[in-house]
Amino acid sequence: MPTDTAFNPVLTDAKQTFDDAKQTVRDAKKTIDTGRRQAPEIAREARGMVNDQVDRLKDQGREAASVASEQFDMARQVAAEQLATARTYVVDRVQDKPLMSTLAAVGIGFVLGAIFTGGRR
Repeated sequence: MPTDTAFNPVLTDAKQTFDDAKQTVRDAKKTIDTGRRQAPEIAREARGMVNDQVDRLKDQGREAASVASEQFDMARQVAAEQLATARTYVVDRVQDKPLMSTLAAVGIGFVLGAIFTGGRR
């Protein structure tokens, strides 16, 4: 029987290792079960966070569109004012010097006609 006592520490260690392995498997199963139970809630929370971000982006997009629309309206008003100022200037110059304005218009028309026809007759 001396050989049995020589193997006792080895057998004891092997049994302890086996018991530890079984406990590790039980713990892993518990962890997997916990993960399976919590997965739907985690997915629901993630979906909620994504939806919140999408809503924020939509709001930011609407705000940016509103700002762009306001800036476009302001630019259009400024352009309209400048066009009105230019129109007034031209009308004043034509009324002040009608002959010079007529000759300038004829000259400009001649040059544009030559450009568009390519000098052909």
